Amino acid sequence: MTKIQGFKKRRTWVRRILGLGMVLAVILALAGVAGYVYLAKAIEKRFAGRLWSVPAVVLSHSLMIYPGMPLGLAQFEEVLAARGYRVTTSSEPGPGEYVRSKETARVFFRGFSYPGTTLKPRQVIVRFQGDRVLGIEEAGASLPYVEVEPVVLARLFGENRETRMLVNLTDVPDHLTKAVVAIEDRRFFEHRGIDWWGIARALWADLMAGRIVQGGSTITQQLVKNYFLEPERTLRRKLLEAAMALVLEARYSKENILEMYLNEIYLGQWRSMAIHGVGEAARFYFGRNVEDLSLSESAVLAGMIQAPNRYSPYKNMDLCRERRNAVLQRMRDLQFITAEAYGKALAEPIRTAPRPMPGAIAPYYVDLVRAQLEALYSKETLASEGLVIYTAYHPEIAWEAEKAVKEGLAELEARNPRLRAEEPTEVLQAALVVVHPKTGALTALVGGRDYALSTYNRALQAHRQPGSAFKPFVYLTALDGLTPISRIEDVPRVYKTNGSVWTPRNYDGRYRGTVTLRQALTHSLNAATVNMAAQIGFENVVETARRLGFRSRLDPFPSLALGAFEVTPLEMAGAYAALANEGQRPELMTIRKVVTPKGTVLEHRHMEMTTVTSPAKAFVITHMLQNVVEEGTARGLASLGITFPCAGKTGTTSDYRDSWFVGYTSDLLALVWVGFDDNRSTGLSGATGALRIWARFMKNIRPWINPQPFAVPPGVVELRVCAESEEPATPSCSMTETVFFLEEMVPNTLCPLHSN
Repeated sequence: MTKIQGFKKRRTWVRRILGLGMVLAVILALAGVAGYVYLAKAIEKRFAGRLWSVPAVVLSHSLMIYPGMPLGLAQFEEVLAARGYRVTTSSEPGPGEYVRSKETARVFFRGFSYPGTTLKPRQVIVRFQGDRVLGIEEAGASLPYVEVEPVVLARLFGENRETRMLVNLTDVPDHLTKAVVAIEDRRFFEHRGIDWWGIARALWADLMAGRIVQGGSTITQQLVKNYFLEPERTLRRKLLEAAMALVLEARYSKENILEMYLNEIYLGQWRSMAIHGVGEAARFYFGRNVEDLSLSESAVLAGMIQAPNRYSPYKNMDLCRERRNAVLQRMRDLQFITAEAYGKALAEPIRTAPRPMPGAIAPYYVDLVRAQLEALYSKETLASEGLVIYTAYHPEIAWEAEKAVKEGLAELEARNPRLRAEEPTEVLQAALVVVHPKTGALTALVGGRDYALSTYNRALQAHRQPGSAFKPFVYLTALDGLTPISRIEDVPRVYKTNGSVWTPRNYDGRYRGTVTLRQALTHSLNAATVNMAAQIGFENVVETARRLGFRSRLDPFPSLALGAFEVTPLEMAGAYAALANEGQRPELMTIRKVVTPKGTVLEHRHMEMTTVTSPAKAFVITHMLQNVVEEGTARGLASLGITFPCAGKTGTTSDYRDSWFVGYTSDLLALVWVGFDDNRSTGLSGATGALRIWARFMKNIRPWINPQPFAVPPGVVELRVCAESEEPATPSCSMTETVFFLEEMVPNTLCPLHSN
């Protein structure tokens, strides 16, 4: 009886245990289902939004190379290097490479595909003859031009400063995906998120080595770890990682997971910028689009995944090569590649793209673009939504502008040792603004000597007196009633303003009595200019200046005629652009268009012009400013190598605090200002300071400009004028000069000295 009772009790306990087990199983199953649903929803919610924060990309203008262009082979190579192209000794260059011979470059231009712009890949031969492009050929046919892709100026990062170029798996070469799978997760296409055999193999290898030598994480687990989880080393996080990997594999295809992984992986650091994804890494390390990578280059990137900065070809080429070879060997062992492909890739040297330029490109210009963008879009949008911003920036011209400022200031200090300063914050400074007057394109902008020492943008923010550089606008006002040969008095006169008296004085202390307008402007005569301004009305001068775009405070006082008020260099450049553009003032343009990743154009800036004076009046002033360059205060340009047609005006302020020169050709305008931030004297006139930097800059950008004689518009009459009497010449006048008049104001007098 006792045995029977004991048996019944045991059966009861067994049933209870089985019941509890079933309950626990149900609970665990329900928890598993709930956990799966929760994780699946979390994953889908994340994927339903923006997968990655992609910074806005700021691009320069593209570049046209054409036959007859004054560009030598060495300069062309600089163009290519700036865009990450690399020279090769192979007879057939690959995408992003070029072959150089004595006077020929065979370039394989890679495809350029950004929202808003697509340039097809093409192999082109560019022939040179000295410092000129002789011809351009593609597949034996002559080309009228070839368009070179834009330069990436900046990425407008968020807090993490991540940069990536998103790619589709269909664009990724097969050997790159195989290289990644071979070295990171050889059974990727066989497991369902967790590779138990891989974990066992890694544990055994670690036990045999007595240390951790292998990891067991799959590609799916790595994606989960990098994309979803915080970088903490806890058991809870590892379990969550495994669970999410299983869910991810259940919800998405292997191809989806691999594409996400290839866009997510961290592949190194450049200064404060984190490089993510194979698309960005291909361009950064090899100057190639991802689809153009060779097997060897793919093996380099795959090998870097484990320790990107350790295996970087920029940091340790020997380690990089060893790691690449290990990847190739693994691919060979897994029969992912043939023995022939293995041997060829093993023998291929690792050729990197030229190192990225130190520091930020065009920092002052980018600051202006950023400020304009932030007035249109939120910082979050700019940092995360992958906008593409096309600008008017011309890299080659702009880099010469930066170089001209640095080298020009150093030369001025060498010539004038007293200009040197001990403190970096007290050094001589400069600003340089470059504009295409016909379009308003702000091609370059340099706001100071060294952005690393001072981010203060003098081109935009410095309000300085323009001095005599303002005079052309006074003379433009005078053309309503006077001609270039009208007489004005160059004599000292006393002017009263607000209870005080003031007498304008000439730069050299000499007064010439009666002079013509063109003589007064050519030699920058202060007394004559103020006397003329008084005659035509100071209020009228202010009105002209307002039409030309000056927004700073302007008072109708006598000193206005000599530029005794403060303006920014950008204001001055815009006003002069109207003279250079036949009386049409262009709206200065930096941003040309803004495009979303899907190709939607959010902003598209077109040329905007405002008529501020007639083409005839603008031309008459331009011709008078040519006299300034040829005979007047800017005549030193000839000795500095400026031999092409140009017009310009120097500017010097009281006590030599500011040195200006604004000059323009038929196709480009450049303004230079030189001074100290604390407004102390430089001892430099416009001719001895700013003009020298302007000449240095314009000589160095000769390949990128095509100066022509200024075209004479309708409404202008050309006459020969006696050089002695400054009156229309007679056949008896032995020395004459060309002067242009408005057709309604052509003088009817003749030279009284040579009338017979």
